[in-house]
Amino acid sequence: MRLTLLAQALAAAAAMALAACHPSTNSAATTATATAGKSAADATRPPASVDGQPITRAMLDFVARNNTGKKYDELTPDDQKKLVDDLIRIELLANAAVQKGKDKDPDVVQAIELGRLNVLMQSTITDYIKDKQPTEQDVRAYYEQRIKEAPQTWYRVRVIAVATQPYAEDIVNELKKGGDFIAIARREASGDAAKQAAGDSGWFSLENVPQALANAVSALKVGEYTAAPVQLPDGWGIVRLEQTRPADKPEFDKVRQALTRELIAKKVDTLVEELRKTAKIERATAGG
Repeated sequence: MRLTLLAQALAAAAAMALAACHPSTNSAATTATATAGKSAADATRPPASVDGQPITRAMLDFVARNNTGKKYDELTPDDQKKLVDDLIRIELLANAAVQKGKDKDPDVVQAIELGRLNVLMQSTITDYIKDKQPTEQDVRAYYEQRIKEAPQTWYRVRVIAVATQPYAEDIVNELKKGGDFIAIARREASGDAAKQAAGDSGWFSLENVPQALANAVSALKVGEYTAAPVQLPDGWGIVRLEQTRPADKPEFDKVRQALTRELIAKKVDTLVEELRKTAKIERATAGG
């Protein structure tokens, strides 16, 4: 009997020792639950805070996606740290403004409101154009249209620019008596760079200059100057046509992106006109 009891006691002791070395399934489950709970808590804990204001993972995800196209958790540890540091910096500077009452400043209030409107506007545009992206055929057709509408000729002139019409008329008389156009242009120019250029305009199209100047240039032949002074935005001038050449035709691939943006802008303009038809828009009368 004693041997049997001793054997039972040893077996019980051995079982207890094994249990200590190999926790039961319930103990393992408890440990796993605790670990999972800790991981979940870590996942929801803000990576940083400034004066109690958390820098949330939602904010970090938003900034990361907009800057890199990746989620915050997909960034390298160094990039994560840099992103958190950047947002801490923003928070510190913003808090400093609030402490000084800048968030109540009328201009700041309006800037914040304008920022809100811009974000909402961009959201509307993004939703509207996501299934309205111009096709390759659309962009190329628009390119051909723009080429047809573009100026066909570029001009290069030299201008003697002066302040008053009477003085400009005196210079016309000086030219008629054999005065040197370049020498006079250099004499009347202000500043070393202007004197060096001696009135040289560089290449331009008539669509990009004041109408009075465009009319004067289009009536000239190469080498001729205007017989009467031309009114300029900041004075008067005598204009001599130096050269003409065919306008450059830009390569399609070099302007593709710009033309795509223009087509998208036209689509947005269409949306605005549609919204305008159903909106109640009131304008204050002049002086009201």
